[in-house]
Amino acid sequence: MTDWMNHKTVSPAYREICERGLTRNLEELEAYGLTVITPEQIGDPNLVERARRAVLRIAEERTGTAHDIETGSHGKLEGAGSNASQYLLYAFLEEDPVFEQIPVHEMTLPLVDYYLGPGCQLSSLTCFVKWQDDVGYGPGLGLHDDSGLYRTGPLPASPHVFNTNWILTDYTLDNGAFCIVPGSHKLRRHPRPGEGADKAVPVEAPAGSVLVFHGNVWHGAFPRKNPGLRLSVNAYYCGPHYRAQENFRGRIGEEIFDRNPPRLRQLLGYEDVWGFEDQRGPIPYSAR
Repeated sequence: MTDWMNHKTVSPAYREICERGLTRNLEELEAYGLTVITPEQIGDPNLVERARRAVLRIAEERTGTAHDIETGSHGKLEGAGSNASQYLLYAFLEEDPVFEQIPVHEMTLPLVDYYLGPGCQLSSLTCFVKWQDDVGYGPGLGLHDDSGLYRTGPLPASPHVFNTNWILTDYTLDNGAFCIVPGSHKLRRHPRPGEGADKAVPVEAPAGSVLVFHGNVWHGAFPRKNPGLRLSVNAYYCGPHYRAQENFRGRIGEEIFDRNPPRLRQLLGYEDVWGFEDQRGPIPYSAR
């Protein structure tokens, strides 16, 4: 039988997907536009606990209010994505070593590479802090896709972005679960205002799971009806020829790169040759 896996026209990530038992997850991504990586697949029960503690610490430092997952005690921040039911944390990768592990995790990155290629970048790292509120995003559930660069016309069949949502507290319907319209990535267009809410399904999964989803899939969230907080971290990726949302360059110390695989340096743009600004021309950012 022909060794298809090693053929030059097959994504190198496919071998990693097979070796790590992710072929069913790849099938789900193709069919639904989303897959759930279970805590057992992630294989590190301490990772979610460390990330949760770090998020709660950073949230308190930035808002001046202690946050409590059980009671729902929280502060507030103004900024993009903030509303009456949530706020977002930005620019925190270097604030705790646990966040360095998320973008390069061996159980999520191969699926991203399969679609975006091994030269993809980490576009941003953000955290959603969500509390009890009967309205949330409203009746439309905030449904959208992540292919915002394409304002008009059809979306690309091959996505230019891919997303991962690291669940730090249990996702249930009444806890304000993430939701998708299964298969909507194949429509290759943005949802119209209010469209798709009647077809949206909650993605219910325990803390420690990771959602990996296609940039074209319609997704949003149900309102949180239970007391307490819903916490999650998004590692969002883009193709190498697109502009990343977050500029990591100049922020990350060499000690962080020294304790991580070389791929982290590439994901954060430190091997990017573009954006040159002197007579040497296109050389990696790390060499400038």
